[in-house]
Amino acid sequence: MYDARQQYQQQSVQTASPEKLIEKLYEAGIQACHQEDRDTLRKVLLELIESLNVEQGGELADRLLGIYEYCLNECATGDLDVIRELLEELRDGWKQGVVEGQPA
Repeated sequence: MYDARQQYQQQSVQTASPEKLIEKLYEAGIQACHQEDRDTLRKVLLELIESLNVEQGGELADRLLGIYEYCLNECATGDLDVIRELLEELRDGWKQGVVEGQPA
C-alpha cells in the first residue's frame, strides 16, 4: 500500500504544472506545521524561496520573499501556528488567483 501511494505522489508531482507544484508546497508546509516537523518545514520554505522569480515578479515577489524569510526565521524557534496560518492564507490566495484560473 505504501509503495502504491508513494508512486502516485511521485507521479502527481512529475506531471503537475508549476502552479500546482506551488500549491503542493503550501500543503506540505501546512502539514509540517501540524506535525511540528521543523526540518520538512524548512525545506518547503527554502523551495518556495527558490521558486520566486524576483526579476519578473516585482513587488509581489519581494513581498512573498519577505514572508517566506520571516517564516524561515520563525521556523527555527518560533510559533509554528503563526507560520501555518500564513501558509494557509497564501495557499488559499494562490488557489483562488492562480490555480483555479488554469485550464484543466
